[in-house]
Amino acid sequence: LAAAGLLARSFLALTSVSPGFEVQNVMKAEVSLPRYEYSTPQQWAAFSSNLLEKIQAEPGMKETAMAVPLPLADVNVSFIFSIVGNAPLPAGTPSTAGYASISPNYFRVMNIPLLRGRTFKDADSDSAPRVAIISETMAKRYFPHQDPLGRRVAFGFPPNGKIEREIVGVVGDVRNVSLNQQPGPMIYLPFAQEPFWGGGIVVRSNLRSASMAEIIRREVGALDKNLPVTDVGMMPAVIQDSVAQPKFRTMLLGLFAAIALSLAAIGIFGVVAFSVSRRTHEIGIRMAMGATRGHVLWMILRESAQPVLLGLAVGIPSALLMARLLSGLLFGVRPYDPLTLAGVAILLVIAAVAAFIIPAR
Repeated sequence: LAAAGLLARSFLALTSVSPGFEVQNVMKAEVSLPRYEYSTPQQWAAFSSNLLEKIQAEPGMKETAMAVPLPLADVNVSFIFSIVGNAPLPAGTPSTAGYASISPNYFRVMNIPLLRGRTFKDADSDSAPRVAIISETMAKRYFPHQDPLGRRVAFGFPPNGKIEREIVGVVGDVRNVSLNQQPGPMIYLPFAQEPFWGGGIVVRSNLRSASMAEIIRREVGALDKNLPVTDVGMMPAVIQDSVAQPKFRTMLLGLFAAIALSLAAIGIFGVVAFSVSRRTHEIGIRMAMGATRGHVLWMILRESAQPVLLGLAVGIPSALLMARLLSGLLFGVRPYDPLTLAGVAILLVIAAVAAFIIPAR
């Protein structure tokens, strides 16, 4: 019961965490371009630009963007970078950050707040100076007590070599990997400057999900009828999938706890009922000698409660030892959570009283 209580509180804390972006009314879909047909980055960028324009032109489609990778839905990508003008870090302590290549509307679609500077524009094309936007965590970690706007970061990422990029904006943090992992440093680059042969499309709309999916598939097919559209789904479902494993653990252990509680209540009821039936003559003698109904009832309750209290005295320290094994599975709650242990103890007492009150009466 203590294990189930800890996991339940941990799961509630996990599902209340904000991912850093808005998921309501947002659909995502994956489109991959065959490398043999779309062989150059310019083709990738042109295809994505045409596709986003066509989807955006559809009635009811408010905002549309492209991103690689999508937070929580795709594998996180990270790389080593350096800050131009800063002394090199000691060997073995490289500066690392997450990576995402995005189209200009991405922050509006996902409702990620702009804290300083500007977002990407259509003018940030392949022929324009290289720019980047960083997350709030990266700004605090690598540019403490200074303004990162105008500073330059350098890193290498295929198909380009090591390139310097000017920081033009700072945006809010996003939990890219999982809800239970704190946001790390993040660098965003314009999709037009760092295109991929595919990516995730995100669309914000008040239309029904089936209508949104149909529009995306229709517009992709209009550009290339041989291209598949995969992993179509609403972003709230992505959030649910990201917590599927802790949810399963919580439900499984909760089921075991419910079975254990039921067995405990049935066992207490059986033992007390058997004990009372063996003491029928004794109770009759006590009442003949002046004991009231209340006195007899209190006697049985008091004697029946003793092994229950003894069980709590043994069980709570055991639960504390067990909680240490669960520490790696918990989020937002301490293994030695007094509220959970007190709640479990009260629940067991209530179940015990309910079990032996009937035979006692």
